[in-house]
Amino acid sequence: MRKKNIVSVIILSAVLFYVDSYPQKEKGVIYGNVKDVVSLQPLPGANILLMGTNIGDATDVDGNYRIEGVEPGTYRIRISSVGYLPVIKTDIVVNSIKPNRVDVELQESAYQLDEVTVQDDYFSKNPLELVSTKKFSYEEIRRSPGAFEDVVRALSVLPGVAQADAGRNDLIVRGGAPYENLFLVDGIKIPNINHFGNQGATGGPISYINLDFVKSTSFSTGGFPVNYGDKLSSVLSIQLKNGRSDRIGGKATISSSQFGLNLEGPIGENSDFIFSVRRSYLDLIFKAAGFAFVPEYYDMISKLNINLDSGSNLSFFFIGALDKVNFFNDTPEKRFDNSRTI
Repeated sequence: MRKKNIVSVIILSAVLFYVDSYPQKEKGVIYGNVKDVVSLQPLPGANILLMGTNIGDATDVDGNYRIEGVEPGTYRIRISSVGYLPVIKTDIVVNSIKPNRVDVELQESAYQLDEVTVQDDYFSKNPLELVSTKKFSYEEIRRSPGAFEDVVRALSVLPGVAQADAGRNDLIVRGGAPYENLFLVDGIKIPNINHFGNQGATGGPISYINLDFVKSTSFSTGGFPVNYGDKLSSVLSIQLKNGRSDRIGGKATISSSQFGLNLEGPIGENSDFIFSVRRSYLDLIFKAAGFAFVPEYYDMISKLNINLDSGSNLSFFFIGALDKVNFFNDTPEKRFDNSRTI
């Protein structure tokens, strides 16, 4: 009997040791910066709350915050500060691989006495933007049906916007021509952000802006300021993310038509970088299938961000794309077919 009790104690100890040593599920991090939407100055003391939980943080003197120990999942966060309208950010995806950076700009609120003012705080709105301007976050574009993680294609479903041809990003905005659209990436004018674009137009089959590094987009279909030039139909402004600040990380991607590599991380204490290079592989598949010609493309995005102080930073930005068409003239039939292809 005593021997049986000893065996039971040993088994129970082994089970408890196994449970205690079982690896726990890693948790994620949400961090970012809170600033004034007009002056772009950091807001110290702003409260950040992970809705549905008791987890939160407050910004420091530079407007930075960091929430650690977050279970992986999709969350909403509420950002509030005295004298400012609160903002709720949705679709905050947290995982244990990469910290999620969420930057917020708050708008000052007007206090009135002897009356009640009801304002919506679910959707953030810039007071300098017009009604015809729509904003989209990275997560909204990624989950947009039929967008295929393409920034331009996600806009084709908006009211007043249509595609000139199916499968191409030639946008017709309020009846205008495709060449009347303006593209800005981090404030820099890009004539065309699509592969295989026609001369003088702004469309193509696929965009070469890597969605993994897109922070937000602002799409205006009319009434935009004169500083956007003589474009008549629309203005698409794309803001890129900064690199992660904790450590260098990477991501290898492969889709139905291309593969690539993303890298990002800190360089010293006050600077960070992002880097992306992608290449199509349809030429390898189509050549094996016996096609006479096939398009081939490459693209690359890199950005170096240097924080000079709490309100100023310096950025170096590079974007490039290479498009070409390979002709396989190894048989008389293919040479004949290619001779009729422009």
